[in-house]
Amino acid sequence: MSIQSATSKAQSVIYARVSSKEQEKEGYSIPAQLRLLHEYARQSNLNVVREFVDIETAKRTGRQNFDAMLTFFRRTRSCKVLLVEKTDRLY
Repeated sequence: MSIQSATSKAQSVIYARVSSKEQEKEGYSIPAQLRLLHEYARQSNLNVVREFVDIETAKRTGRQNFDAMLTFFRRTRSCKVLLVEKTDRLY
């Protein structure tokens, strides 16, 4: 979890996911996604308030950290920005 202190920046959340250990070895690693997204947030003047990471397939319902992220957004109305490397990480 990364928390930065900056009051003038829009709040954002990072979500990173790989479907399998094989996919992580193919260059889609969680650390690579996090580096890319944190750099994007920095360049876009966004304050990253939370990170959510899943290492599991989206074929089954109930990804633990995805569900936690949705709960976070419901409870934290001031945060309206979600950063993902590719939209397919969400579905």
